[in-house]
Amino acid sequence: MSSNPIMQFQDVFTMAAEAQTISGSIEIASLTRLADDLINTSGALNYTLTGLINQQRQPHLHITVQGTLAMACQRCLEPLSFDVDVDNVLHMVHSEADLDSEEDELNAILAGSDAPEKMVGSDMFDIFNLIEDEVILSIPVANMHDVCDEKLPTSSGQKASAFDVLAKLK
Repeated sequence: MSSNPIMQFQDVFTMAAEAQTISGSIEIASLTRLADDLINTSGALNYTLTGLINQQRQPHLHITVQGTLAMACQRCLEPLSFDVDVDNVLHMVHSEADLDSEEDELNAILAGSDAPEKMVGSDMFDIFNLIEDEVILSIPVANMHDVCDEKLPTSSGQKASAFDVLAKLK
């Protein structure tokens, strides 16, 4: 999982209480839930997780992940580098009963609250899946170049408008 000898499972409450930090890198090829979205799985993402206790004495986990993913533009299908830059704080709770209801979460979002999202932690918390989840959540629904070539290649080598191609399907 990682280039350094940390365990995949961590006690996030101890991490928070003792302000522990773990960091390392994860091979992109090991992020299997992302495999279908990538055109190349070489390289690694660097991560840091730091436990902390806030002013209200609540355990939190600060996670950062940086690196670059090789993806395809959803518009032109050409290669596109996506820079992963995750910087998130999670409020770790002991049980699902401690989580906010969906209505409370929605109301907080609509009110512009910047309170950290609550997540159920444990003494055997899966750090790898958390990192993979955060990377997946950082990727836009439609990853595209700012400006793509407006014409798509045809089998004859000529360029045709995407709308011309669609018109032929009628």
